[in-house]
Amino acid sequence: MRKIKLSIIIVNYQSRAYLEKCLASIFAKINLTSSYEIIVVNNDIKSELDGLNILFPTIKIIQNSKNNGFGSANNLGAKEARGEVLLFLNPDTEIITQNISSVLAEFENNQALGILGSRIITTDGMVQSWIAGAKIDLLSVLGNNFKKTKNKQCWQNTKQTEVFWVAGTAMFITEKLFGQLGGFDEKFFMYFEDVDLCNRAQALNKKVIYFPDFSVLHHSGKSFLAKKKQKKCYYLSQDYYFRKHLGFFQATLLKLLRFFSF
Repeated sequence: MRKIKLSIIIVNYQSRAYLEKCLASIFAKINLTSSYEIIVVNNDIKSELDGLNILFPTIKIIQNSKNNGFGSANNLGAKEARGEVLLFLNPDTEIITQNISSVLAEFENNQALGILGSRIITTDGMVQSWIAGAKIDLLSVLGNNFKKTKNKQCWQNTKQTEVFWVAGTAMFITEKLFGQLGGFDEKFFMYFEDVDLCNRAQALNKKVIYFPDFSVLHHSGKSFLAKKKQKKCYYLSQDYYFRKHLGFFQATLLKLLRFFSF
């Protein structure tokens, strides 16, 4: 299979209107001529993306038979990808900078680079919170709960900086490293799959970089509107992350702290 420079993988779920804006922004801002591709994995089994290929004839659409979650769908898209670098991009985003070449140059010039996260801007023009951060453990969760966190320094940085994790909203990774890691852990239905991937990349001595020079606009949360279900998914994923990386003791304490104080 012929390699190209970049594969952009978008998982759609109840985001058709935003997805069209996202795709339009890619064609407007990504200036790599024919050396990139767009793969849309449709996780919305109740609504097929009829007509999208007419608006954007060059995209590839994969209709998922069931919704197994964000990581699983991205893995499906990655299996079809031909790019040396993968960009996992939320459907409710729009690319707002034209410097994709500078992102690809980072990977070419820095062999230690594993994962690169974009700056993400909200619709009110502010840098979105929780798009990059420090190591996650029980102490950090406590600090976040009491508004004492190191994470804010990460996402407010105006220069590229090494961090522990970046958000999967707009995340770059080489196809080679993604394959070495076995992709996203599909036991995460939604949330923490990006933190887990960053954690495992660093275990292979690869750096995770927050790169504020590349920016996307995020219509936050538009693809997942049921807040009660959203919260349940978050806690299930957080519990699994703690069991996987921090052990039974911290995972149990986390549940106790959540029960009594969160």
